[in-house]
Amino acid sequence: MKTLTKLLLLAACLPTAVPAADTVVADSVVTVEINAQRDSEWIGYRHAYKAAAFFAPFVRTRPLIQAHLQVRPQRPEVPLEGLRLSVAGARTRFEVAVDAIGRAELPMEKKAYEDDAVITLNRQKGNYYFSGRYSIRERDDGVYEASLLRDACEQLLAAQRASGYRMRLFGKRCAGIKIVYPAGSAPEVALEVGGAPPRMLAPAEAHPFEDGSMGLYQVVTVRFADLPAGAKVTAATRPLAIGTLYE
Repeated sequence: MKTLTKLLLLAACLPTAVPAADTVVADSVVTVEINAQRDSEWIGYRHAYKAAAFFAPFVRTRPLIQAHLQVRPQRPEVPLEGLRLSVAGARTRFEVAVDAIGRAELPMEKKAYEDDAVITLNRQKGNYYFSGRYSIRERDDGVYEASLLRDACEQLLAAQRASGYRMRLFGKRCAGIKIVYPAGSAPEVALEVGGAPPRMLAPAEAHPFEDGSMGLYQVVTVRFADLPAGAKVTAATRPLAIGTLYE
């Protein structure tokens, strides 16, 4: 995925369910100036709202994947622990949870949109940036049929192509998935084929997503070539995220 700037340019061309307010109210301008003076990383809520509205149709018909606002590090070694987003406008003030891999689900708040509230990250500028992120939905039971994983990867690849990355993904195909865990952890992920005893799959240090913009995590890579029909992958340890592997 590219930075949110590219995504927002695409999203801004589409209509949204909330009427746009072309004139920025004075309170919003003051809020932006204050946050800039504090030197924190921030983005306008209206821009983020339009980006979320842009992505929504691409996941609505693809139930195995999801789209998030992603806080990404400018350098792979910058940590993602303890991130928090605050939304503040003339009539709105609330916080948005950020998960352990930097993803956040933006509430679609009409008042925050009309105010063009500011989304502030509890970090100084220059270390992080905002973008979009597709990923495969994690299952609560941790059981992933081989056919489900293949379908999920195809859905994610199709969504990326449909939302503006056709050229970058030209000639790419789904080769597998990446089950992502914190660095230094010892996840339990097993492959079950037929009636044979489950075989534990070893993690390795790797980038969690196909773009390589983040640091190294413990990643269990499952290639579809190693998944015969009827096989299933069981993740006893819940993953941080599930990414795709293209070739």
